[in-house]
Amino acid sequence: MNALAIDCAVSKIAVSAKKDSKSVKVVLDLGSRQSEKLLPAIDYVMREMEMTPQDLDYTVSTLGPGTFTGLRLGLSTLKALTLCNGTPLYGVPSLDAYRWPLRNESSMVLCLIEAKEDEYFCAMYSEGKKVVEDGDLTQDEIMKLFSPEDTVVLCGPGADDFYEKASTLPDAPKFKLYSPAPDCADSLFEAAEKMISDKVEPMKDYDGPVYVRKSEAEIVYEKTHPEADGQK
Repeated sequence: MNALAIDCAVSKIAVSAKKDSKSVKVVLDLGSRQSEKLLPAIDYVMREMEMTPQDLDYTVSTLGPGTFTGLRLGLSTLKALTLCNGTPLYGVPSLDAYRWPLRNESSMVLCLIEAKEDEYFCAMYSEGKKVVEDGDLTQDEIMKLFSPEDTVVLCGPGADDFYEKASTLPDAPKFKLYSPAPDCADSLFEAAEKMISDKVEPMKDYDGPVYVRKSEAEIVYEKTHPEADGQK
């Protein structure tokens, strides 16, 4: 299948195009300049695969949680392709996408994305099933999920940071660090094609990113307009 994937859950945005079994990828680590370089990156990977937007069978993106700006940028770009060409767009929850290579792991799996200092977007899985839903937790809150006898596989962009901080703490479980590629573009293709095989509906035009915390703008607004919070 011909497809375009954008992993936009973290500060490094990965753009990948695939044509059957071949693919090419670009990673943007440019801060605020990512918005001006995303379309040229898409154009580049599409040309390398000798495809046009009309050739795409589907597009897919990380859905959140993750960086507010990146998620809005990636999803709005792919929605534009849907609007222009009717290309189905699939969204994969970010933590599920990063955990995808470990979906058959029998041990507990903790998938993490760094949110703030000592805070992580995270979800936990056991025997292939999500047992702790996507959340925004501190390191201390995460550690309370385990006992010292547990064995836990850490994955995701925040795994290295969490392992360094938590693995030597008293009563820490046995952490195993899984360090795959720094993005989940390949997993997005696999996850989307499973959704297609399972006849899962693509995203609707009104579907948007999934957030598990308020944006800084929302927090500031509620602090300065307390009456607005009471009207919800």
